[in-house]
Amino acid sequence: MKQKPPSPTVLNTLGALSGMGFTVAIPIALGAILGNYLDGLLHTGHLFILLGLLLGLISGIYGAYRLYKSVFQ
Repeated sequence: MKQKPPSPTVLNTLGALSGMGFTVAIPIALGAILGNYLDGLLHTGHLFILLGLLLGLISGIYGAYRLYKSVFQ
C-alpha cells in the first residue's frame, strides 16, 4: 500500500509562500534591469524593458508553479 505523504505544516506553508514571492519578484526585477540596460545601450526607447518584464513575469510564474507543485503535491 502507498502511504500518503504528511500534510504540510503551517510553517512549511509560510516558507513556501515566501519563497514563491522571491521566485516571482527576482526574475521580474532582473528582466527590468537588463532591459533598461539594453535600451540605454541600443537607444530603443522602451522595447527591451517591456520584453524583459514580460519574460521575467513568465519565468517567475513558471518558477512559482513548479515550487507550488513540489511543495503541495
